[in-house]
Amino acid sequence: MEHVAVRGAAIAFEQTGEGDLDLVLVHGFQNDHSSWDPFVGRLDGERVRTTRFDLVGCGASSEASDWRRCTIEEYALDLSGICDALGIAAPVLVGHSLGGGTVLRAALSEPDRFAGLVLVAPVSTTGLDFLPEEAFPGLSHPTPEQQRALAQAAFRRPPPPDIFATLLEVITRATPEHIEGAARSMRDFRCQGELGGVSPPTLLVCGDRDRHVPLRNHLATQQAIPRCGLQVYYDVGHVPFVETPDAFARDVLRFVDARRPEAPRAT
Repeated sequence: MEHVAVRGAAIAFEQTGEGDLDLVLVHGFQNDHSSWDPFVGRLDGERVRTTRFDLVGCGASSEASDWRRCTIEEYALDLSGICDALGIAAPVLVGHSLGGGTVLRAALSEPDRFAGLVLVAPVSTTGLDFLPEEAFPGLSHPTPEQQRALAQAAFRRPPPPDIFATLLEVITRATPEHIEGAARSMRDFRCQGELGGVSPPTLLVCGDRDRHVPLRNHLATQQAIPRCGLQVYYDVGHVPFVETPDAFARDVLRFVDARRPEAPRAT
């Protein structure tokens, strides 16, 4: 991976493909860019150029000195900064879970900048209203056993052991600052009243058996966003691009292709 300097941090990123449409992928809580492997492996590099990166405090990107540098708001600024630094104009943003909140915040801050949004099982836009208060310390300061349980709960069915072992390796590298900052900002992410200001065409994709964010919260987010399509997968959990990768890639690419720049007209 390469690194780019953004807002005082060294952000690790990877670009693949040479297509005429840019996708920028934003991973979820305690993850890194590798979580997108099942999706990126199904993309045609002649159709799209894909940029994915590690959030501050994750993967090969810089660590943060304080949890306040690892919130949805800070990550949204990083996302815009990465697009600036790499010269990415009018991309389609694809964000999973925490990354979905990051994508939404960036789009609300810069309404005319992005060609489209794909929200994949995004964080709730009414905060953690489904999580008992006494459960929050286990999210913001988890033990290794709590981290493992959260990872297991992301899937409707257990993934193959090798895939789960790789996921756990990634999760254990996430810094305490990332975990606390992301957890605090997900609890405080109450932006549903702002979602009428989301101007890019949007697609929300989720599973009906999501145990991290209830389906009712996903539906409330989708209904609050103008021009927001919906794809709900049956008997799928929080990570549809792992649990049903072929269908996910097909449905997202159908949406993405509709955002493709028009070829110049002959004169």
